Amino acid sequence: MDKVFIKTFLVAALQCFNSTSFAGAMGTTDNLFNVFIPNLKPGFDLSLSALILQPQAGNLGWGAVTTVLPIPTPQWQIKSFDPDYRAGFQAGARYIFANSGTDLQLNWFSLSTNYKDAVNVNPVSQWISPFSQTGTPPTGGEITGVASLNSAKAKLTFNYNAVNLDVGKFVNLGSNLQTRFFTGLSSTRIKEKLVSNFYGGSKVNFSLNNTSTYIGVGPRLGLANDYYIHQGIHFIGQFASSLLIGNMQPAQYKFKAISSDLALVGIAVNSEQLSSSSVTQLVPELDAKIGLSYSHILQKGHELSVELGYMGAVYFNPLSAYETNTNVIALDSGSLSTSSVKHVQSNFSVAGPYLSLHFKC
Repeated sequence: MDKVFIKTFLVAALQCFNSTSFAGAMGTTDNLFNVFIPNLKPGFDLSLSALILQPQAGNLGWGAVTTVLPIPTPQWQIKSFDPDYRAGFQAGARYIFANSGTDLQLNWFSLSTNYKDAVNVNPVSQWISPFSQTGTPPTGGEITGVASLNSAKAKLTFNYNAVNLDVGKFVNLGSNLQTRFFTGLSSTRIKEKLVSNFYGGSKVNFSLNNTSTYIGVGPRLGLANDYYIHQGIHFIGQFASSLLIGNMQPAQYKFKAISSDLALVGIAVNSEQLSSSSVTQLVPELDAKIGLSYSHILQKGHELSVELGYMGAVYFNPLSAYETNTNVIALDSGSLSTSSVKHVQSNFSVAGPYLSLHFKC
């Protein structure tokens, strides 16, 4: 997918620099209520954007800190990731057809992030453990069982790519407002990986790996507005929706442990896994942006535009996992030993400011 996009982008760039100037008539523009299809200048429009996006999901909790003392009032504090903003990019190309008010656009959005977290607790009165077994307060205040876990760390990774191909029709509403109605195809790949490690000194160490992936494609529909303010300054806004159908791989809940109990029976490392086959999932998507742009006419009729704004996209339940719900014996034995399993789903979203450069020829 990436190679096809890059080839298309390069062909558009070469064609752009070999094109000739064209004066596109906008039609009668002195009537506020005049509605018409503009005669746009044909040619290529290339764009490149710097994105500062914050990814979010609903399944970012990875551990619980148990404070057992004082015994009459134990407390539990959830440890969860709160991702901050990271840099991504957008690259796009479009071709405007002559005498039609129609264009064809291809856009690629990409974001890859990773985050880390770590916890050290007071071993006298606290422990840190997964949600599936937080332990119960000991009657005499002694630290036993899963309570021997006194430190943990976690790593969260997101990989997000979206490619949109659509055809649009431009309609001018008076002299200042231009609307683009568009439809096409959208494809998306989302991968979330959350790995947590728990440590109990020489007695037990174990890790949990949750990795969920979604790949889907489907129809896309939307509209974009461009309102001319004054001297090349425009107010822009866009809203679109997609309905994706594709392959969802629920998280493979991988458990790996070493412990003194396992060593006694000759097991150096115990590896267990709660797995599920991939399923077909229908995922609705909404995206929007709002911003300001400034356009400047260059030599030979080329046009350079700078756009600054805020964008966001949300996908409904593309991520899924099957996880252990209740453990029969203490995790510090080195085994999951689950008595039940739960199914969890999560939305995924990205949002943040962007800065774009457009070169039209």
